[in-house]
Amino acid sequence: MYQKSQDDVFTDAVDVTLSATLRAPGASAAGIPSGQFTDTTANIAATAQKVIAFASGGTFLGSAIPSTRGTGGAPLLTDTGSQMTRTGASYEIETDGTGAITNVRVVQTRPAGATSAPTNPGAGPNLGANTQTIVFDATSLNNAFGQTNITGSLSIALAGTDLQPPTSGTDGVYEADPQSNGSFGLYVGGTGDIKLELVAALTNQTVTIKSIPAGTILPLQARKILIGDAATTATEILALY
Repeated sequence: MYQKSQDDVFTDAVDVTLSATLRAPGASAAGIPSGQFTDTTANIAATAQKVIAFASGGTFLGSAIPSTRGTGGAPLLTDTGSQMTRTGASYEIETDGTGAITNVRVVQTRPAGATSAPTNPGAGPNLGANTQTIVFDATSLNNAFGQTNITGSLSIALAGTDLQPPTSGTDGVYEADPQSNGSFGLYVGGTGDIKLELVAALTNQTVTIKSIPAGTILPLQARKILIGDAATTATEILALY
């Protein structure tokens, strides 16, 4: 039986094993490798600095920007759009003393829900793909650096090393999406067991549901799944919202 606050149908799903979430701060501590940049910018102030920037476009749809997917726009929390700063990815751009862009780092937005030390909890929704682009036009760069004379643009092409599953920690914890009500249902495509934390349980109080048949939608609301735990043997798992 579903909780009274939950609908009987789901309208969104996340493949919790798919590597489509941006790593935070990137493929390494330095961020997204500079070899993936196409940089035509000019007139950035000749001083070493770090600024927070919002992408202006690109084929990667997980950035915190206004889009056709919602009626609101970044960065106000009161906006009603589905893609904005509280759920999408923003970026830290670093320049050297000549004003050249040296590093771009992804700002973490996903929860660090692991029971062990979190590793790259990631940023934005789980919908990235290799070769997609993140673009900062002159307007977005001027806004970020507090200038009016920057020209050109910065385009970043994503590589597979920039992406990860939407989990954190060595035990691979998937936690409820930040824009949900804090819980999710489950579809299991491959038979097996799942270790999870139910939404009304005490923090870190887990149970393991055994022998789930393939193609099952579980009538429960979970807060976390421990995908990387040895007790989880089921595959093709979708978090349902």
